[in-house]
Amino acid sequence: MQAIFLGNSVAQWATAFGWAFGVTAAVVLIRRVVSARLAALAARTDTVADDAVVEAVRSVRKTYVLLIAIGVASSWLQLPGAAHTLVRRVIIVVAVLQAIRSGNAIVDFFAGHYSRRKEGLDRTTLRALSYAGRVVLWVTVIVVALEAGGFEVKTLLTGLGVGGIAIALAVQNILGDLFAALSIVLDKPFVVGDAIAVDHFEGEVAHIGLKSTRVRSVNGEEVVFANADLLKSRLRNLTRRDGRRYVITLVLAPGTPAERVARVPGLVAQAVKADGRATLQRSHLVSSGLNGPEIETALLISGIDYVAAHDIRQAVLLGILQRLEGEGISLARSALVAPDGSTRSSS
Repeated sequence: MQAIFLGNSVAQWATAFGWAFGVTAAVVLIRRVVSARLAALAARTDTVADDAVVEAVRSVRKTYVLLIAIGVASSWLQLPGAAHTLVRRVIIVVAVLQAIRSGNAIVDFFAGHYSRRKEGLDRTTLRALSYAGRVVLWVTVIVVALEAGGFEVKTLLTGLGVGGIAIALAVQNILGDLFAALSIVLDKPFVVGDAIAVDHFEGEVAHIGLKSTRVRSVNGEEVVFANADLLKSRLRNLTRRDGRRYVITLVLAPGTPAERVARVPGLVAQAVKADGRATLQRSHLVSSGLNGPEIETALLISGIDYVAAHDIRQAVLLGILQRLEGEGISLARSALVAPDGSTRSSS
């Protein structure tokens, strides 16, 4: 055991490797126990952060742990300076590989989490965002490893920074759409299958990509929006609405007695109650001009079906007209706009 081998006794070599294997066995055991405990704890919570930690712990590789332990144990041995430098760099490389492995596990976990939730995220978009996350992770880990290894990375970072600014200025529109796609994925103002309205366009979201979002218009054509422009617009998600509100204006015939005008809101309420599918928010006389008294009624129809809402409104309108006819209350003639901007009555 006292025989000298490469400047150290066999006992020293045995002690170093014994510590290395012992530490590796302890780390593997701790990893197994900790991952099991964390998995049990994560199963009782609704958050995803603890599940990601479990995946990171499970990604620790025994071979990497053993190599790092052997490298650390070799610091106790009498080795040439070049050998210690080589061992140190090997430890850094192994640590980088383990960091990348753990980072990939976390990225894969979150990508799978969003995919399983079926939030309408396109697979190509998800894969591209996953690759982007990996690239950022790898660059960060490698730069940190080079710095820890004694390499001068400030000049490299400066050059990358200047080059990155130039590239960003050249492709700023593409980057804007890319980050807008990331915002859509995380914030979820809409998902594939939602009916949305943007300006005077209305349709169903068919595809969410890295550069653009495609909407199938109610007129049948496909409308393509740049992601950045889409988020800057006043977007309405029609699928997430609780109901539809309609305002109905009844213009009574000029000269209708005030007594009859006062009965109209009650007749409107009767028609709404008789149908039973809408909620009457208000019904009031709002003006009395040359065209005749105006009764304004606001209806709230629950549900998101567009055709069903129009059917309900039609039924309520027919009920109102029937009750007005029964009371002998006439509506005014339609008001037409003349070329000079004035109004005139027409039958």
